[in-house]
Amino acid sequence: MGEKRANQYIHKRKEGLAAGSLVYAGTTEAKATTITTHLFKRGSYRSEAGLAQGEEGETRYIEICGLKDLEAIVATAKEFSISNLSLEDAFSTNQRIKLDEYDSYLSVTLRIPGESEQQITLFLGAGWVLSIAESKSPVFSPLFTQLANPSSKLQGGGASMLFHSLIDAIVDQYLLRADELELATESLEELVITRAEETSASAIHHHKAEILRLRRMTAPLREILTALIRSESTLLDHNTIFLLRDIQDHALWLAEECEMLRETVSGIMEVYLSSLDMKMNSIMKMLTIISTIFIPLTFLTGLYGMNFHHIPFSSLWWGFYAILAGCVIVVIIMVLYFRKKQWW
Repeated sequence: MGEKRANQYIHKRKEGLAAGSLVYAGTTEAKATTITTHLFKRGSYRSEAGLAQGEEGETRYIEICGLKDLEAIVATAKEFSISNLSLEDAFSTNQRIKLDEYDSYLSVTLRIPGESEQQITLFLGAGWVLSIAESKSPVFSPLFTQLANPSSKLQGGGASMLFHSLIDAIVDQYLLRADELELATESLEELVITRAEETSASAIHHHKAEILRLRRMTAPLREILTALIRSESTLLDHNTIFLLRDIQDHALWLAEECEMLRETVSGIMEVYLSSLDMKMNSIMKMLTIISTIFIPLTFLTGLYGMNFHHIPFSSLWWGFYAILAGCVIVVIIMVLYFRKKQWW
């Protein structure tokens, strides 16, 4: 319930504002803004703090992390003629992942899963790539290693290939998260079948919520990749479109995996509830057997507890022991009968 109230508050911040109004709307406090320019071409790579101008033939990747300094981010984005509508999406960190095509650039909004899930917006233009993220993510560290390697294809691949590599790195995180959820689902299924008392309905619901979160995060991915592959934009070269087809295969697998996991967890919940019913039935069965055994014993003790002067065996010294032995015999006979009928 708290998360829903927070989301309503986020939308409340933008209520009544004109389209393209640049206001930070996030679930957490905005982190300090850092701007780094990565400049590369075949045989060369360097990074500089702030917005730097590249030399002829160099591709620029402007990495913006943190959304606290809106003015600096807007000023940097305006150097590439990025519209306020695109920046508005970047500053609203609860966006649905999507693709926007403009005359001079492409914009893709994605989410990076992890302990601190965050939104990132990627912009692709002629000879440049710009990213705006809530914070710096270690997901892209291998890409910078590749950019610094003169023998890597990425260093000489240009903006289009870097754009693909950034998307691919994020989708790889989706795949890893799906694998984690699959292993957790298998463990949960085994636990419910063998030791249902060690888990709870809330734990199963929490696991299902994590699956639905990944499903919601990745559901539009196929649509985005299909649109990119079919795009007639000159910003995407033929090699990049070919590579995007591989990511599309991953997106299809993700959709199928999330659906399978969702159905599996629903089945696990049914098994768990059935096990609770069986446990309750077993308890009620045991209590019924015990109550049934005590019915004749209660009758015998009640019968010999009546206040009459003449009751059989009441005047004999062994009378009490005879009634006690009779009660034991009755119990034994009833237990053997229940066993024979397989009621116990």
